[in-house]
Amino acid sequence: MNTASLSQRDKILAFAGVLTVLFLSSLNLTVVGSAMPRVIADLGGFHLYAWAFTAYSLTTTITIPIVGTVSDRYGRRPLLLAGIVVFALGSVLLGLAQSMGQLIALRALQGIGGGTLMAMSFTAIADLFTPIERGRYQGYTGAVWGVSSVVGPLVGGFLTDHLGWRSVFFVNVPFALLAIYFIGRFFRLPAPPRDGTHQPFDTLGAALLAGAVTTLTLALSWGGGTYAWDSACILGLLAGTVMLGGGYVLHSRGQERPILNLRLLRDPAISLASLAGFLTSAGMYAAILYLPLYMQGVRGSTASGSGMALAPLMLGMITTSTLSGQWVSRTGRYKGLIIAGGFVATVALLLCTGLGTATSLALAVGLMVLLGIGLGPVNSQLTLAVQNAAPRQLLGSATGGNQFFRQIGGTLAVSLFGALVNARLSHDLGAQLPAVARTLPAPMQEAIANPNLLSSPEASSQLQAALGKLGHAELFTPIVAALRGVMAGAIDHVFLIAGLLVGGAFLVTVFLPERPLAGRQAAPRTAKAEGPAATD
Repeated sequence: MNTASLSQRDKILAFAGVLTVLFLSSLNLTVVGSAMPRVIADLGGFHLYAWAFTAYSLTTTITIPIVGTVSDRYGRRPLLLAGIVVFALGSVLLGLAQSMGQLIALRALQGIGGGTLMAMSFTAIADLFTPIERGRYQGYTGAVWGVSSVVGPLVGGFLTDHLGWRSVFFVNVPFALLAIYFIGRFFRLPAPPRDGTHQPFDTLGAALLAGAVTTLTLALSWGGGTYAWDSACILGLLAGTVMLGGGYVLHSRGQERPILNLRLLRDPAISLASLAGFLTSAGMYAAILYLPLYMQGVRGSTASGSGMALAPLMLGMITTSTLSGQWVSRTGRYKGLIIAGGFVATVALLLCTGLGTATSLALAVGLMVLLGIGLGPVNSQLTLAVQNAAPRQLLGSATGGNQFFRQIGGTLAVSLFGALVNARLSHDLGAQLPAVARTLPAPMQEAIANPNLLSSPEASSQLQAALGKLGHAELFTPIVAALRGVMAGAIDHVFLIAGLLVGGAFLVTVFLPERPLAGRQAAPRTAKAEGPAATD
């Protein structure tokens, strides 16, 4: 797309709209978590708790590659506006939900909007700015994501406590209206040129890809919890994933514009950047999920204190994401920053394997900052590497594909780490408990093995009262100490696995081709979609 018709002022204001869109979608990922316990208390359906997150993640993952490919044909602006409307509509309806079934269905609707916004916000930057400028502005997106990750839990907790959980969903509406104004007023780029041929939407490809993502998500969400990993249900879902995924691969070979363009992976810059993003997501999710659990469950911090556990991490991420973008725009080099960031993140995660009940707060905070410093340039500049290698007419497809692989990596990480923690708890806790505690009734044993005991004052009070009724009130303190010790060990193993995965990403980026960043908008490329992408 040619941006010559836009003044620099209009570009900046359009970019402000893109940042608002990104803030809107990323804020939702963290603000809702603070309200969900109150939602469950009001609507019931605790057994459906995880589905409030799974439904959103599922539709987001499916939507990202679809809208990325569609945007290459019809432009980013209409999809951005449509995504904002769908997201805002889902938010308003969520605030009016009367049951967990309704809430889950509406979270799926909201995820369609969220996936559209996530894919388009990163791709739109490539439309607005030249390759040499993109590094700077991609860095700003990392800063926005970091800010939303810190602000989200605080805003969600405050609104839930003072205005009720429904207000958490309505708070999205003002940001949506602001985003519509900026995108509608200033993001005015011509639609991509049409080649004169009719290319119908690949409905079958979308269905096969959606089916593969759905079966994989269900298998990972249910495995080890609702069903055993070797159960017929989980094995059937995994088999379905393989068949549907294989069917998509075979089908996409005959499509000129497939939903997820796997032919782009023939370019080593795109394939290696996508693999590195897939692996790096594991380290980021390990931090987002388990640093707060470490602070509250192991160290005994308050809920608000654990909510601030990610602040040091995001401070480091915001700083290096912004500075790395400035550096890339000045020098045109990004590979060294990605490699250095991957190395620092790997070291930080491996050092986090030493976190325990006796670890000083200063050391824990320092490790979080170090991890954020490493993740900052990796997250932002891997997107730049993909966009710099992709043909201009396939920017949406390439960027959407990169985000798709990151989403899948995050989903796999959540499942892997959750199964690991549960296995460590069930295997190690019994040996750490006092002998008399192992003779308590089965319901009491289940209460003792529940990690919520470390983070929920209600669960803690209930267990303490139950032990008192049985004449074993003195067991409460050693039980909590044992659970904290085992939890610390389980979290250390999470960071070890995450460190190894991010270390793999670091090794992958060593071989990442670095191509020059053009200083001006390149003319639309004529490279065929099925061939390796040309350089900018």
